[in-house]
Amino acid sequence: MKTAIYIEDGTVQLVISPESEFEKNALRSFEDRPMDAHIFSGSFYDSRGGWVKQSDFSNCASNRYVDRSLIIRLKTITDGKSTE
Repeated sequence: MKTAIYIEDGTVQLVISPESEFEKNALRSFEDRPMDAHIFSGSFYDSRGGWVKQSDFSNCASNRYVDRSLIIRLKTITDGKSTE
């Protein structure tokens, strides 16, 4: 997956370009669906056993050294109400 941040005339865009079929299929699931984007503090790391875990640093006294992640989630609609 290739990513770029494109800035022009005051507009900021995050560009995500898939390279493999898996990445292309993953991005297709976001097409024409309502979604929310949020910035979260934290990072992902490898742990024993081959698992990937997320570490939340929101309780740190200083966030200036903490990784930030853009997370885009599809909204799901149940019983006529939108949820995240």
